[in-house]
Amino acid sequence: MRGGRVTAVLEVVVLVLVALFLLQALQGDHPESSEVRGHLVENGSRETGALNLVTAIYLGYRAFDTLGETIVLLVAVTGVIYFAVPAGKGDDEEDHDTRSDLP
Repeated sequence: MRGGRVTAVLEVVVLVLVALFLLQALQGDHPESSEVRGHLVENGSRETGALNLVTAIYLGYRAFDTLGETIVLLVAVTGVIYFAVPAGKGDDEEDHDTRSDLP
């Protein structure tokens, strides 16, 4: 039981540290406008050919970033499924007789 308590305490400490980091990042001094924002608003639709500015930014400027995030998510889900399925599952299919005894 001692190992379980240590793990639980470590998890709580990590969660608190992450929460403090996120709180600090959100309270930072972020300017409301910047050169990048101005460029995107003025030239986004023209450079990408999209009619909607949000679509222009998402698909025109962030397409590779979005593709990378999708690949990372796919790998993460694959890893979770791999480790979540118990070892040896599916190997015992030969032990179960699926045939019915009725004629």
